[in-house]
Amino acid sequence: MDLLDELVRFSNLYGSDKNLVLAGGGNTSAKSDSILYVKASGHSLAGIDKNGFAKMNLSSVREIFAKEYPFEDKTREAQALEDLMAARAAGEEKRPSVETSLHALFPQTFVLHLHPATVNGLACSVKGKSFADEIFGDEYIWVDSCKPGYSLAKLCSSLVSDFEKRKGKAPQIILLQNHGIFFAGDSLAELDKLLFDTIKAIKSKIKEEAEIGEEGIAGIRSQEVLGTLKSVDEPFESAIFCSNALSRRFTASKKAAKPMMRPFTPDHIVYCGAHPLFIEADDDAAKKYKEYIKLFKTKPKIVMVESEGFWALGDSEKSALNARDLFLDAMKIAVYSESFGGPLHMEPDLVDFIVNWEAESYRQKQN
Repeated sequence: MDLLDELVRFSNLYGSDKNLVLAGGGNTSAKSDSILYVKASGHSLAGIDKNGFAKMNLSSVREIFAKEYPFEDKTREAQALEDLMAARAAGEEKRPSVETSLHALFPQTFVLHLHPATVNGLACSVKGKSFADEIFGDEYIWVDSCKPGYSLAKLCSSLVSDFEKRKGKAPQIILLQNHGIFFAGDSLAELDKLLFDTIKAIKSKIKEEAEIGEEGIAGIRSQEVLGTLKSVDEPFESAIFCSNALSRRFTASKKAAKPMMRPFTPDHIVYCGAHPLFIEADDDAAKKYKEYIKLFKTKPKIVMVESEGFWALGDSEKSALNARDLFLDAMKIAVYSESFGGPLHMEPDLVDFIVNWEAESYRQKQN
């Protein structure tokens, strides 16, 4: 089996497991001499084939770490993206993952990047680092919340260099606060072991499982809310209702919904919006909807209905399903985080950056 065949095989393997990958999340890569093959934007790991990977000049990608870019966010990221696109091999036209530079940091052949709720229950918690230190000791790198793109790549480059000087070897695990985890290995078996051991270790410290329960149907109040929103505007093509034990837990009251009112990771912003709309029992749904749009300058992708569940809204059935799946993922993270000191959400300035970041806008359009 050649390198690309193996890359496709393990990408499909992990990508088809909804406990590991949702929507277009996660990415993979493989290196061969001077070439880096990395998942291209707009492709899902579950169904990706050889044509879904961008072929990159590895040395050109790594040269980006040595460059200095402007401080201003949009200018810096635009120039870094331009250099990343220029690092594509001759004839390559696909847009590489925005996290390509992070893949290039590892000398190992294969790299796997995931955002599973089990891991993010730890990475999105108040005491996440101290628990991670217990689990991994000094055999991993913890990365505090940081703006993605060049800023994150530059920070990780420095942390990897420090690790190599201290340990005399390259790291195999990088855990990013409010984001996800990277694994690196020279074989599929090595990646399997890293992933299995990590999930097992984290689960051993989780005190409560996030039980989803059986799915129910939309109640009278929820149907009224949807009808009201449709009468105010025509903001969506598809609406999917979610009413299970987990969703009813967090819609029981405005207080119960508090952990869900801010995003945990960039994926949650991309697929289910930075903030849900919560409709209480006595609320004027139309008024709350208009107030939301005025405040956030966008329409909600998630509308929580007190005591009943939530509507996931989208401009297609696929986008509505993604919104539902990622909001349930956020609920799982909220539950798991209680085992690690409680939930830790993304800071407002980081949320604003993601909302306005061209790379994430591009990714949202592709999915």
